[in-house]
Amino acid sequence: MSIRLAARQVAASVAALAAMGAFSIAVLSGPAGAAAPTQGQSVPNSAQPVGTFTAGTPFSSGQGINIVVPANSLFVSNSNVNILECSAPNGVIPTSPTACNGDTIQGPSVAPNADGSINYQNATGSLYPVYFTPDSSIGDTTSSPKCGNTAATECILFIGDNQGDFTTPHVWSQPFFVNPTAGDTGANPGDGNLPEVPLAILLPIAALGIMGGTVAVRRRRSASRAHSSLV
Repeated sequence: MSIRLAARQVAASVAALAAMGAFSIAVLSGPAGAAAPTQGQSVPNSAQPVGTFTAGTPFSSGQGINIVVPANSLFVSNSNVNILECSAPNGVIPTSPTACNGDTIQGPSVAPNADGSINYQNATGSLYPVYFTPDSSIGDTTSSPKCGNTAATECILFIGDNQGDFTTPHVWSQPFFVNPTAGDTGANPGDGNLPEVPLAILLPIAALGIMGGTVAVRRRRSASRAHSSLV
């Protein structure tokens, strides 16, 4: 295989990977709230940073965020919902109420709108504070559910009628991360995400892997032919 042909194949492979990456990003960052959430669903972008923040960084302990859920048939306007942090290691939605931290339940009452939608800031005139837990300043003990900035301590918000019974109407926020902050001041606010490796870095690495695989195949074929000629 000529070097020119090999270069063309690598370029085609890189272009294909780029297209796949662009497609994946488009799917993951699709329009939030486009469809009515269903029972037990994780609602994209429902835990929203407010004001000035740094994208691609965890929330800061004590940071106030808004909680937004689109119109749905789960919640009724004359029944308040509860909101609290729960542990979701590796972004997996909890299956037991023991994963939720009662010390993080919201202070003011939150009543859904007539269409079932929720906007915490509009309903309460305040923001919901997220915490790096356990956090003794809010009454936590070391055995409290963990919410932090690692995959093992990934967090999620329960939004629903009864956090002690997951069969009652409820949804979840998107999973997120929280950095510890002295005094829970919310300093250095983020958007709840971890920094991502840029696609521009991943693609050359993938291209090197493809090229290395091509060279290895060529070497195996050459060795096989040499062996055959000797026999």
